[in-house]
Amino acid sequence: MNNRPNDQGQRTPPQAPRPNYDPAQPRRSGYQRQGIGEAMAKSFIRSIASSLGRILVRALTGGRR
Repeated sequence: MNNRPNDQGQRTPPQAPRPNYDPAQPRRSGYQRQGIGEAMAKSFIRSIASSLGRILVRALTGGRR
Protein backbone atom coordinates (compact mmCIF):
# COMPACT_ATOMS: atom_id res chain seq x y z
CA MET A 1 0.00 0.00 0.00
CA ASN A 2 1.30 3.32 -0.98
CA ASN A 3 0.42 6.36 1.11
CA ARG A 4 1.87 8.77 -1.41
CA PRO A 5 -0.53 9.23 -4.34
CA ASN A 6 1.94 11.10 -6.56
CA ASP A 7 4.70 8.50 -6.25
CA GLN A 8 4.03 6.30 -9.24
CA GLY A 9 7.56 5.83 -10.47
CA GLN A 10 7.66 9.32 -11.94
CA ARG A 11 10.45 11.63 -11.05
CA THR A 12 10.40 15.37 -11.27
CA PRO A 13 12.60 16.75 -14.03
CA PRO A 14 15.88 18.23 -12.81
CA GLN A 15 15.76 21.95 -12.28
CA ALA A 16 18.14 24.25 -14.05
CA PRO A 17 21.07 25.34 -11.86
CA ARG A 18 20.49 28.64 -10.13
CA PRO A 19 22.91 31.46 -10.78
CA ASN A 20 25.33 32.39 -7.99
CA TYR A 21 24.24 36.01 -8.01
CA ASP A 22 21.05 37.78 -7.08
CA PRO A 23 19.30 38.89 -10.28
CA ALA A 24 17.88 41.90 -8.43
CA GLN A 25 21.42 43.23 -7.83
CA PRO A 26 23.08 45.10 -10.69
CA ARG A 27 25.95 43.16 -12.22
CA ARG A 28 29.39 44.71 -11.94
CA SER A 29 32.03 44.42 -14.58
CA GLY A 30 35.24 42.78 -13.48
CA TYR A 31 37.48 45.84 -13.76
CA GLN A 32 36.78 49.45 -12.95
CA ARG A 33 39.34 52.20 -13.43
CA GLN A 34 40.22 54.26 -10.41
CA GLY A 35 39.38 57.91 -10.27
CA ILE A 36 41.84 60.79 -10.28
CA GLY A 37 41.48 61.39 -6.54
CA GLU A 38 42.04 57.74 -5.72
CA ALA A 39 45.13 57.58 -7.95
CA MET A 40 46.57 60.72 -6.36
CA ALA A 41 45.93 59.45 -2.83
CA LYS A 42 47.52 56.08 -3.63
CA SER A 43 50.58 57.74 -5.15
CA PHE A 44 50.93 60.09 -2.16
CA ILE A 45 50.70 57.24 0.35
CA ARG A 46 53.23 55.18 -1.62
CA SER A 47 55.73 58.04 -1.71
CA ILE A 48 55.41 58.62 2.05
CA ALA A 49 55.78 54.90 2.76
CA SER A 50 58.85 54.76 0.53
CA SER A 51 60.42 57.71 2.32
CA LEU A 52 59.69 56.24 5.74
CA GLY A 53 61.12 52.89 4.66
CA ARG A 54 64.29 54.56 3.41
CA ILE A 55 64.68 56.48 6.68
CA LEU A 56 64.15 53.30 8.70
CA VAL A 57 66.74 51.36 6.69
CA ARG A 58 69.29 54.16 7.05
CA ALA A 59 68.67 54.30 10.81
CA LEU A 60 69.17 50.56 11.17
CA THR A 61 72.29 50.41 9.02
CA GLY A 62 73.96 53.41 10.65
CA GLY A 63 73.36 55.93 7.92
CA ARG A 64 75.49 54.19 5.27
CA ARG A 65 74.20 54.37 1.74
